[in-house]
Amino acid sequence: MSKLSVQRAFQVIHITALSLWLGAVGMSGIVAATVFPGMARMQPTLGAYPNYEGDHSLLAAGQIAGKVFLIVDSIQFGAAAIALGSLVTMLIAGYSLNSIPRVLRVIILMATMGLLSWHLFMLMPGMSEDLALYWDFAQAGDTQQADIHKNNFMALHETAANSLKGLTFATLLSLMLAVWTGIGAPEKSAQPAA
Repeated sequence: MSKLSVQRAFQVIHITALSLWLGAVGMSGIVAATVFPGMARMQPTLGAYPNYEGDHSLLAAGQIAGKVFLIVDSIQFGAAAIALGSLVTMLIAGYSLNSIPRVLRVIILMATMGLLSWHLFMLMPGMSEDLALYWDFAQAGDTQQADIHKNNFMALHETAANSLKGLTFATLLSLMLAVWTGIGAPEKSAQPAA
């Protein structure tokens, strides 16, 4: 298999991974924008939280969205690893950084990976812990403690939402650059005169 064939194969893998990453992070925002208002309109009372005096619609929507975001974060992690690995393989196989868009492609992907790392490993662990404690205390009927953890979670909610918006934009930009700076036809070498 030629180096150009390897580059092309891994370019397809790279674009597929970025597309999956973009789709997952984009859908997470759509799910949140749909589930929370929908639950608020229904005003449910949840049997699993009989003594919790707070807003049950937030509990219900949060249970659904929490699972969706966990799946999305897993997809992001896997897709990012594949996107990075495939680009590194392309570079090893001779993909040249011979233009500004190609260099930008690498820089933007690295910046996107940095933002994802911060989101997954710095921001989300504390938020996930507060969310789990919110649900646990609500189930135990301790509204005061549940609301403390809910408020801790909500204090970082806008930061998390902005992080996801940033990841959506950065992943879209990475995908556009990957398509734009794809693998072209091999350069024709000069043929000796007969």
